[in-house]
Amino acid sequence: MTPVSLPEEIKGPRITLRKHALSQAATMFQYVDQDRVRLGQFLPWVKFTKGVDDERDYIEMTHRQWEDFRMFDYGIFHNDDDLYMGNIGVHTISWENFRCELGYWILGGFEGQGYVSEAVRTLENVLFATGFYRIEIHCSGLNKKSSSVAERCGYKFEARLREHALENGLRRDTLIYAKLLHER
Repeated sequence: MTPVSLPEEIKGPRITLRKHALSQAATMFQYVDQDRVRLGQFLPWVKFTKGVDDERDYIEMTHRQWEDFRMFDYGIFHNDDDLYMGNIGVHTISWENFRCELGYWILGGFEGQGYVSEAVRTLENVLFATGFYRIEIHCSGLNKKSSSVAERCGYKFEARLREHALENGLRRDTLIYAKLLHER
């Protein structure tokens, strides 16, 4: 598969996925900072996000990786009021194998309302239409909400990598879910 860029904006029924803008850095940091304890349970980058400059650096890095076809990272925005709610991204892209991985997080106040599931479905439709054959979701074995999103969106559980990663200084399992083009 020849590397291609994804759309910078993708509309779903209730949400819009939008490529990060530098002007969003302060809001992104504010969200991470106010939900630091909850997000930090499963996301290793939270402890390194200490200020708006760190968020700006992250956004600039996502722009470079977007240009290099290595990652496509989006903010999740509510359609009614354009409120920023979290992120979803396409990473670990293997163009030669038509495969990629999704990662996501949402501010706690928006959790449990189906926004992440909608973001996954909205993005996967674009990915499959672009030519991807396999989409994976990896998550901590302790992150029941993340694994529930994968299951709700029809991803098949494929593996538990035992004590695969360090999370807050402790070994934890990684769960791997996947959906193939013909399973959508």
